[in-house]
Amino acid sequence: MTHTSAKRRHVGRGEALARTSLFALALLATLTTCQRGESPPARRLLILGWDGASFRMMDPLLEKGHLPNVAELLARGQSARLQSTIVPISSAAWTSAVTGKTPGQTGVYDFFESNRGSNELHLVSSLSNHATPLWRLLTQRGRRSIVFGVPVTYPPEPIFGVMVAGMLSPFDAEYTYPPAFSDELRSRGFEPDLDVWREFRSVDRSHIRRQLKLKQEILIELLDEEPWDFAMLVFKSLDVISHGSYKNDFSKRVNLAYEWLDDILGAVLEVVEREKTDILLMSDHGFHEYRWGFNLYSWLVQRGYTTPRSDGNQVERPPGMPLEQTAKLAIENLRSRIQWERTVAFPTSRQGNCGTLRLNLSGREPLGTVLPEEVDSLLERLTNDLLSITMDGETPLVRQVLRGADHYPGPWSDQIPDLLFEVDEDWLVTTDTQRLAIMGRFHAPIPDHDRSGIFIAAGPSIASDNERGAIRVEDIAPTALHLLGEPVYEGLAGNVYLPLLRRRSTPQWTQEPRNFSSEAAAGSELFQTHELGELETRLRSLGYTK
Repeated sequence: MTHTSAKRRHVGRGEALARTSLFALALLATLTTCQRGESPPARRLLILGWDGASFRMMDPLLEKGHLPNVAELLARGQSARLQSTIVPISSAAWTSAVTGKTPGQTGVYDFFESNRGSNELHLVSSLSNHATPLWRLLTQRGRRSIVFGVPVTYPPEPIFGVMVAGMLSPFDAEYTYPPAFSDELRSRGFEPDLDVWREFRSVDRSHIRRQLKLKQEILIELLDEEPWDFAMLVFKSLDVISHGSYKNDFSKRVNLAYEWLDDILGAVLEVVEREKTDILLMSDHGFHEYRWGFNLYSWLVQRGYTTPRSDGNQVERPPGMPLEQTAKLAIENLRSRIQWERTVAFPTSRQGNCGTLRLNLSGREPLGTVLPEEVDSLLERLTNDLLSITMDGETPLVRQVLRGADHYPGPWSDQIPDLLFEVDEDWLVTTDTQRLAIMGRFHAPIPDHDRSGIFIAAGPSIASDNERGAIRVEDIAPTALHLLGEPVYEGLAGNVYLPLLRRRSTPQWTQEPRNFSSEAAAGSELFQTHELGELETRLRSLGYTK
């Protein structure tokens, strides 16, 4: 099955938790070899993810002494601004972080994906990721992992260790590996996703606080009782609280969440062996309060690229609708406003001060009007028009415009919008079909993502440096492998972040095994329940599971 014909679909309860019988055989062969051979190195790596964390918010808190545990990491390590994907969205950014590859290589760019030539949308899952995440590489090399709360990891895969899937996990599913761990977590009241992607419910600050306390308790147990070489623990609370702070005191609400997470960081630091554990604290993107808006939909209409329908139906969002349905509804409402037979370009994903658009390309879009030979000239004209927009008649609004397939090349580049652009840091890109003004000031600041995330590191391998550096989200995976003393696979978009290292050493590069490649994952058959049980029994017989 090639990537152009692979069928993508929602994965429901009772389906398999991970990839291929080929993967199972590779896993068993590797673990058997590890049992007979040398013990793995003693190095440990802990990655803590604070989704949506920003130095814009953290630096004032650090100056006031409100984040003592983060300050302790900084005192013995270093920091860097983390550049997120464009657009800065959790699905793409976290997937790039754990694979070292960009969305054109992973196939994950947004929260939704569609089959070629169709407008039907499906929520992404771990099966949408066609690149190899860190824990699979480490499993192959006989290194134990604890993976907890990482977005887009449902359904979970069998790993050498423990996995609890994060954002986008259904609450009533087997969202863990081993599968039985899901029932134990449910019995304790744990929820795998703080957001409301799949459930009809509301989430308030007290609920988030209760879930954080429970998550801390579970994580301390795992870190203290389970053997591990690599642990990655992601917290969604900052992102959820930040998005929910519109028309509220943003700083007051969000600052408290930072202090909660700093307390958890302190508790985690108490149970790790600092003399052999490197610690990375990171986010997938930052957050900003936007005071100005640029309406891409209205701009495309005014410039004649998009032709609106006068009879498009707008469906109102019912109270409590899950985010999965809310987000799909917003996309469907936008598409219902477009007269496709007279449209050459239309808005797609947007987040923070970044926006995207696609050509209505014949043969690719269901009602395409743009011929292949017209693509280059049309993209050039759109680029020049975007770069000519000004905020005040003189100052350019748009910072950069990129061709999607060029910026994110790879076997899945057709999932990337044709143009990606970034505007001034104080402007939010919108696609509002109801308010047709192209530019304007908001009545109240709107909190949303930006591309500037955080990266803080400390540990025996980490150099101390007061200067703040710069790292890309796709540099995380190769840097993690190098810190663990493991070879880095060729073909990654990311690089080892060498300024991090106390002792500069040249990374070892190796070829990615074919049975762990994105091509193998893309064409795989899912495990059946009995196959998972057989795999777990065999692993237990080798002494690798409890």
